[in-house]
Amino acid sequence: MSEPRTASAPAVILLGIAGIVGLSLTLPVTRYAVPAFGPELVGPGRALLAAVVAVVLLVVLRRPVLPPARRLPSVMVAAIGSVIGFPLLVAHALKSVSASHAAVTIALLPAATAVTAVLRARERPNQSFWFWCLAGTALVAGYLTFKSDIKFGAGDVELIGAVVLCALGYAEGGVLSKTYPGWVVTSWSLIIGSPLVLAVVLAVGLPAHMTLTGSTVLAFVYLAIGSSLLAFFAWYRALALGGIAKIGQIQLLQPILTMVFAALLLGERLDPVMLGVGLLVGLSVLMAQRTRVTGTAAAAHQDDRWNVPSNRA
Repeated sequence: MSEPRTASAPAVILLGIAGIVGLSLTLPVTRYAVPAFGPELVGPGRALLAAVVAVVLLVVLRRPVLPPARRLPSVMVAAIGSVIGFPLLVAHALKSVSASHAAVTIALLPAATAVTAVLRARERPNQSFWFWCLAGTALVAGYLTFKSDIKFGAGDVELIGAVVLCALGYAEGGVLSKTYPGWVVTSWSLIIGSPLVLAVVLAVGLPAHMTLTGSTVLAFVYLAIGSSLLAFFAWYRALALGGIAKIGQIQLLQPILTMVFAALLLGERLDPVMLGVGLLVGLSVLMAQRTRVTGTAAAAHQDDRWNVPSNRA
């Protein structure tokens, strides 16, 4: 069994950062698009357009449109976690809590991803990793808690559920990406999850009035292709190459980057304290990348069939 490249490789870290930058744009762009399309269509509904693009990519590049039967349970876990569960629960929670309030709970996602990497991918981070993981989590959660109105309620239960499901989805997607290309895993997840997403959209119904402009349509297209597709291409590839636990810590930058993008795109006030916290979080992420994690090769071998293009699942 060959050992994957380490997460300290600059190219792998940059790949993970690229994925998180794409995901960090999701909330500001969602805020812009929701008045035009409604939360259900902008939330999980955007995955329908992403699934169509995924099918086209798979067909054009001569990959199986559906996963092998033995991989279907794993793809379903990845789909339920990151394609359906997380966006749906977060969108619903944001009806009763503020975005900054939600960010407090979502800041726990990197630590949750590390735990699922231990349980599912059999990775074994050392004590130094856990120190920097908890330090970065405490910095982000502490800052966001200080800035938000914390009152535990039903929305928090939904957010905790979203974090658990997303961590499971990331871990399963990372494991699958050790065997199949990350973009294929992402595409399969979108395709497998699309029937349930369609059912949710049909059950809720489309908004009675949609304000379509060039900028709102562009925002929706970004959410479907940028956030739901391209960002995950980079993210799953980085998880597979660098290790789920280590690369997962890059998510600690997501709340900070989201605030920066909200300031740039929506004109929201940029807090100088947040920038200082961001630098400290960046340091914790860097130190986590320098720690040792064993067992990162415990997932699957590369499937030889993927060395030859094929339309057979």
